[in-house]
Amino acid sequence: MKAARERATAFREALAKGFVFFDGSMGALLQATKTKTDWKVPEELNVAEPEVIESIHRDYLAAGATVILTNTFGGTEPKLLGHERNLSVVEVTEKAVATARSAAADKPDAFVALDIGPTGKLLEPMGAYTFDEAYAAFAEAARAGEAAGADLIAIETMSDLYELKAAVLAAKENTELPIIASATFQDNNRTLTGADPATVVAVMEGLGVDAVGFNCGGDLAHAKELAEAFVAAASVPVFVEPNAGIPTVENGKTVFRVTPEEFAETIAHCARLGARVLGGCCGTTPAHIGAAVRACAGIEPIRPKQKNETIISSWCDALSLSQGPIVVGERINPTGKKRFKEAILANDIDYVLSEAKAQLDAGAHALDVNVGLPGIDEAAVMRNAVQALQRTFPAPLQIDSSEPRVLDTALRYYNGKALINSVNGKKAVMEEVFPIAKKYGGVLVALALDEEGIPPTAEGRLAVARKIVETAESYGIKRKDILIDTLTLTVSSQQKEALETVRAIPLIKRELGVRTILGVSNISFGLPQRELIGSVFFGMALGAGLDACIINPLSEAMMGVLRSYYALSGRDENCLGYIGRYTNAAPAATRRTESPSGAAQSGTDAAAATKPATADDDLTSIIIQGMRDRSRAAAEILLREKSPVEIIDGYIVPALDAVGKDYETGKKFLPQLLLSADTVARAFDAIKEALAKSGSAAESKGKILIATVHGDIHDIGKNIVKAMLENYGYDVIDLGKDVAEEAIVEALKAERPGIVGLSALMTTTVASMERAIAAIRSTGIPVRIMVGGAVLTEDYAKKIGADYYGRDAMATVGIAKEVFGK
Repeated sequence: MKAARERATAFREALAKGFVFFDGSMGALLQATKTKTDWKVPEELNVAEPEVIESIHRDYLAAGATVILTNTFGGTEPKLLGHERNLSVVEVTEKAVATARSAAADKPDAFVALDIGPTGKLLEPMGAYTFDEAYAAFAEAARAGEAAGADLIAIETMSDLYELKAAVLAAKENTELPIIASATFQDNNRTLTGADPATVVAVMEGLGVDAVGFNCGGDLAHAKELAEAFVAAASVPVFVEPNAGIPTVENGKTVFRVTPEEFAETIAHCARLGARVLGGCCGTTPAHIGAAVRACAGIEPIRPKQKNETIISSWCDALSLSQGPIVVGERINPTGKKRFKEAILANDIDYVLSEAKAQLDAGAHALDVNVGLPGIDEAAVMRNAVQALQRTFPAPLQIDSSEPRVLDTALRYYNGKALINSVNGKKAVMEEVFPIAKKYGGVLVALALDEEGIPPTAEGRLAVARKIVETAESYGIKRKDILIDTLTLTVSSQQKEALETVRAIPLIKRELGVRTILGVSNISFGLPQRELIGSVFFGMALGAGLDACIINPLSEAMMGVLRSYYALSGRDENCLGYIGRYTNAAPAATRRTESPSGAAQSGTDAAAATKPATADDDLTSIIIQGMRDRSRAAAEILLREKSPVEIIDGYIVPALDAVGKDYETGKKFLPQLLLSADTVARAFDAIKEALAKSGSAAESKGKILIATVHGDIHDIGKNIVKAMLENYGYDVIDLGKDVAEEAIVEALKAERPGIVGLSALMTTTVASMERAIAAIRSTGIPVRIMVGGAVLTEDYAKKIGADYYGRDAMATVGIAKEVFGK
């Protein structure tokens, strides 16, 4: 362990001094190298021909790279499992690190990075692979890498933020090595699962990585755009590792046309922006890396600028508190709510989701989640609630519990950077909560009270807040990740102290440089017409500089105060939001609702959002919203009066079309697309059962054969396509991954599909796709061919003989409609 710490220190010192240059593509050079071994995955060569790998490492070091990546990108258990040579993670990793160390033996300033790539599995909630399974796979590789002598860990090409989190946690908890975290982005500046650069930065910095950035992706112009976005968001060094442009196929081989000089110009541009860790991905060679090193020789490295932004995030979007006071909806809380208690005890997640939807529709930016009840496993219930909320809604969450174990569990499985509610100035509480917050990241809600209780004056609350902030800093928690709650007291019993709450807001912000949050409801407890007191108090707090509020967003009075504040403070430019909300608006209908304190208060009627499925519940809306627990019941009710075909054509297909349109325009992301698909699948279960009882069967709209081509073991994209096509009523025959041309032709002859769909993710396997297309054409069987994959383009698809290019799952649905007719 001492050696690992020394290696970690040496790398961090090098990172602090200036630029760090990573190597380039391993695959590009292996493709051009004749080997004795007929290898299927590059990791085989670590065992069979390590001298080939060492030679490539030496070429990159000679070109000027200061960090070489081990040949272990696909070296985790899910990628190696079932390999015909029975490769083990430990053996592959040990050999890879030893080979890299041998190559760098005469380079004392060079470092060896354990390369960890994605598992190739689709993680929950989109797939069946669990967070814990992914963590275990990454942990095994990380432990082996550190034991073998790696200097740092580079986690790269991650298209799912949740999988990236699992990998970072595994490296962090099982080694002492520095960690570089890198995601890969589509041309819309989102990962496959929807995260933008600011979100990736927020989550990774919260987890404590040493550098964050991107690799792979599209062309060099896109790389510059991404570099700018990362530098603007990050307070840690930025990692930039683009491809040598977009590949083409020439004479059956993948060719990258970007010259070393063109690549070097992009790397130098990124360095001038502030990127500090630089290298190359697909298609780059020692010539590209050498040119990049030379191009950066005269550039002064820029130290990362510390961003004093308080950021929370969901799995797809980051929310800055500098954008104006944000609303945290308070209603997912059983305190004083009989129906909510019943829902938690009955594991009625649908009710929780209904409460969430009502609050988000009313204008909440984030949602507080509290499930604390006696007699339950609060940690398990909290995890279940958080995961259900995250798979359904893109809003950030506030994890609310007084139990450290519950906070730890929820934060571990939360996908994003959460609010953590709460800590206070009591020594024992700080000792329990601060390590959890430091481990997972998050923004702490800190209550200005300690062992002596709530100080009666603003100055007293400032003193407690100061103690909290300084203690948090001793744990490595920054002030930007702390919100002080100056504590709302009941004005009917503590009239003088209640106003001290407002006075403490600007005092604490000025003296400590932190932001503030306030739960507002308690101010009016025990008084008639509670909203009168509550809304005026809320306005006073906003005027004092409040940054976030925990309120009932169904209260029109409270939201009206907030909208008015936005307009008056200039946050609502030209008052457009206010005008849009209140022009010709009728007075909102109100009802009596329960606040977290248990007292009744007035709020907008949310009955429509919380009712169970009935004949009036539109199955189309249920699918669009992804309320999967409702879809079967809604379909069963519709089946009483409508035929299966009427339900499919009148409800399911229009819903999928609407979701698909939102996906294509960037309003929804892959997790939401797949959630709607899962919602449809549950409705289809009811339809299939009804057909079986009647002796009928669902009519297929057409038969489609799909496969990932020979040599490619990635099938996430193919599986997503399959799910969407099946939901639209097509019969999909899935041949799996790494499928030989002969097997595709055999299935074509046997099944006679209308479409064959081929997928390839790796640049090294697009030649296999071209051969498969040629084999299909040689049969003379009339069939349309569509292709897809991250390395493909429409021009590329035409060049290799395909009829269609499916850029994503919804595009393939459009192709199917065109071929088979709508």
